[in-house]
Amino acid sequence: MTLPMSVVLRDVSLRDGLQDEEPISTEAKTVIFDALVACGLRDLELTSFVRSDRVPALADADAFCAATQALAERAGVTRWGLVLNARGAQRALAAGLTNLQYVVSVSSTHSRHNAGADTDEALTAFAELAGDAIDHGAVVEMTLATAFGCPFERRVDPDHVVAAARRAVAAGASSIGLADTIGVAVPTEVAELVGRVMAAVDVPVGVHLHDTRGLAIANALAALEHGAVRLDASVGGLGGCPFVPNASGNVPIEDLAHALEAMGVATGLSVEALVDAAVIACDAVGRPVASHVGVAGQRFA
Repeated sequence: MTLPMSVVLRDVSLRDGLQDEEPISTEAKTVIFDALVACGLRDLELTSFVRSDRVPALADADAFCAATQALAERAGVTRWGLVLNARGAQRALAAGLTNLQYVVSVSSTHSRHNAGADTDEALTAFAELAGDAIDHGAVVEMTLATAFGCPFERRVDPDHVVAAARRAVAAGASSIGLADTIGVAVPTEVAELVGRVMAAVDVPVGVHLHDTRGLAIANALAALEHGAVRLDASVGGLGGCPFVPNASGNVPIEDLAHALEAMGVATGLSVEALVDAAVIACDAVGRPVASHVGVAGQRFA
C-alpha cells in the first residue's frame, strides 16, 4: 500500500455530528469547538445555513459563527459552512464565513428529500450561486452526496458522479468531496471512483465516509492510495443524515488519526486530545463515546 506522507483530516462533529441530535446551546458548542482546536484541528465544518425547522439543532448558525470567530482567527482555523441555496450562501457570508460547502445528491430521489430539487436542478442552482459567492470572495466546495449508494435508488452509476463533478468544477468548485452518505461503499468501489474523479477534474478530491457497516477506515485508506487529499470524520463517530433511513455516524476521527499516524501518515493531531474532545461532545448530546480508541485506548499505551 502506497500512502501519502500527510493528509488533512476535516472535523465534521459540529455540523454533521450534531445535525440529527437534540439541540444543544451555542455555549456548549463553543466548548466543543475549543476542544477540537486544542487537538490541532485547523479544518472544521462549523454549521449549516438551512431551514431551522428542518435541522433545528443548527438553528444558531449565525450566533455560533460569531462565538468562534476570535479563536478561529488566532489559531488559523478554516471554518466551513454548509449551504444548499443562494439564501444559505448569503447568510453564511453575512456571518463571516468565506468557505462554503455546497451539497448535491447525485441520486435525484435523495436530492428531492434532502434539498427539494433533483440533481440537475441542484447543479444548475450551484452554478448560479457559486459565481456570485466567488465574486464576494468566497471559496466554494462541492460535496457529492450518495456518491456510492442511495437509500432510495440503491446503486449509483459512477458515470453520474463523474459528470456531476465535472459540472461542479466548471461552475467554480475549488474541490470535490465524495460522500458515502449511507455507509455502503467498499474499498474497491472507493478506489475506482476516487481514481475516476481525480482523472476527470483538476481540483483536490476528498471523501466523507460513514462507518455504518464498519468499512470506513478501509475505505479511507483506499481513497488515500488513489489520490484523495482530505478525509472527513467526527469525534466519537457522531453524526448521520436526518433524511436517510437507518443512517449511522461518521468514522471516528480519533480512530482514523490513530491508524494513520501508526502507518506513518502525518495528521498533525493529538489522538489523546481527540479522545478528550470526543468525551466532551458525546457528553453534550447524551451519547457514549463509540470509537474504538475511545473505548480501548491507543495501542501499546
